[in-house]
Amino acid sequence: MKTFIAAAFASLAFAATPAAAEELATTTISVSYADLDLTAPAGQATLEGRVSAAIQRVCGKPDTRNLKSMTAWQDCTSAAREQAASQVALAAPFADVALASRF
Repeated sequence: MKTFIAAAFASLAFAATPAAAEELATTTISVSYADLDLTAPAGQATLEGRVSAAIQRVCGKPDTRNLKSMTAWQDCTSAAREQAASQVALAAPFADVALASRF
């Protein structure tokens, strides 16, 4: 099964104690792409939508009135996007390569 994992590091800024707020939690979600043709723009767009939904589930919605919450959310989404992008790049490394054969 073709899947990759969207990982994010979410700051526990909402914790009750300052020591707990400094710890990081790691959350992962598997995103399947087995049913997609990643060489087609439609498949790539569908995968991007799935990744965005996974990131939203992992990072949640920020409290826009709290600067620390917004910063933690931005860090979370940035880290998750970077992680997902590196894994998507591995999913179809030769999508643009055309193979020829003499047979």
